Amino acid sequence: MTQIRVVIIEDNPATIRSLVQTIDWEGLGCRVVGTASDGVSGKTLILDEEPDILLTDIRMPQMDGLQMLEEVRDAVPDMKAIIITGYDQFQYASRAIKLAVFDYILKPIRNDEVEKVIRRAIDRMRRQKETDVALAQANQLRRKAQLLSLLTNDSHAGQDVYKMLTDADLCSPAYYLMIIQPEDAGTLPLVTLNGMDDLLVSCQAHTMSVVLYDSVVIYGMREDTGEAWREEAERICQRIDDVLPVRVRIGISQLATSHHQIRQTYQQARQALWESAMGHISGARVFFHPEKKETDGLMQEMRRKMDALIEKAELTDESAEETARVLVEISGQQYSQLRALVSLYALTLSRKFPCSMNSAMDRALSAPWFVTSLEEVSSCLKTLCATLREGREAQESKCSLLTRNVLEYIRLHAAEKLKLNDVAEKYHVSVNYLSALIRKETGTTFHEHVLKAKMDIAHTMLADPRILVEEVARAVGYSNYISFYNTFKRLEHMTPTEYRNRLAQM
Repeated sequence: MTQIRVVIIEDNPATIRSLVQTIDWEGLGCRVVGTASDGVSGKTLILDEEPDILLTDIRMPQMDGLQMLEEVRDAVPDMKAIIITGYDQFQYASRAIKLAVFDYILKPIRNDEVEKVIRRAIDRMRRQKETDVALAQANQLRRKAQLLSLLTNDSHAGQDVYKMLTDADLCSPAYYLMIIQPEDAGTLPLVTLNGMDDLLVSCQAHTMSVVLYDSVVIYGMREDTGEAWREEAERICQRIDDVLPVRVRIGISQLATSHHQIRQTYQQARQALWESAMGHISGARVFFHPEKKETDGLMQEMRRKMDALIEKAELTDESAEETARVLVEISGQQYSQLRALVSLYALTLSRKFPCSMNSAMDRALSAPWFVTSLEEVSSCLKTLCATLREGREAQESKCSLLTRNVLEYIRLHAAEKLKLNDVAEKYHVSVNYLSALIRKETGTTFHEHVLKAKMDIAHTMLADPRILVEEVARAVGYSNYISFYNTFKRLEHMTPTEYRNRLAQM
């Protein structure tokens, strides 16, 4: 901890001298920043210095110590107040309790007793600071988990997205998304990720950054819908270019006002990132333009071939293999261009064969940014086709609208403490009915669906090396790390650390 600031207020000059000169303040890690001899000047001193610890007498000229403390308590709520008095009278006790007085020291003062009380106050402050830091970190991780949940799942008007964002302090009248990806399509160094939030703070922008698979995603919040957001985005891009040790490409969405469109806004930024990769512009930043005209002949030819592939595409392994061969040929076997082409094809194919977005679908759409060979492209597209088939079959299955809505609600709110009772109440059905319906129509219990959704968020958060595995556990609602570890291993057949290490090798 930094040096503790102490103020002493006492009407006896000899007592002040004794406290200042005979207590080993330096050894305690403290510094006396001021003294006063009455309550009025003491009040001014406290408000000016905002000390960590206050030693004060009770009976003093002009204003007694407790009245003085009462008048400053709101301004210095965390200050530890220690009463020094010669009056062993406890008519002051109830007032002192209300004012959160830390301790009493009775005169005559003994140095060992003062030092003992000071050490206890410092220890209490240290533990409180550790608790505050832990709570702040947990809250930040909860916000990141909520944002990742929204980015990787479709959301609709009935899903309380506005409330989700408000609860996570992520709601604003307008927002935009930026996706940052290294030019070599590797991952950003840990030291870079650790400095990303500080970099954004230096840009004086209201933002949140998360790692989503191969990229850093920046969620920018705006209080207005004017063009100033573009200047802010440009400023962030320039700062990134100036500070990061690696060259990156950046895709930027349009400014959005509908919070239910956050997933679509994310895809706009992905589309802009694709245009950046295909343009071969070093350190490029590209804003999404829905009606952008292509003037480059090569780009037009690639678009023509892509349209032809989509036209005849089917959700079969044979179609995936043929498409993989064509995309590798078009790319000239350049990694960045190949990944951009496969990503564009995957995105376009998902529009031709639409189905509900979930974490499996999101992983299938993100996988193209990791491919390096024909075999990997083929495997990636086969997985995408299988995921699209499963999604469309699920939509056409016997699942009722209620079940589909509940499953979507679970995916969006997985980071929260979901209980069957609360979800049943939300959809105005009985607990027994909802439990039986989900089990009958999906073959899986409500509890297992919740666990699966939590693990999906955990997958995404484990891709961010800045976040400890224990912190991931807390972010998805586990107070006990062992419970998270056992659940993850049971469902994924590997430990969280093994999963993270596998991601790092991709």
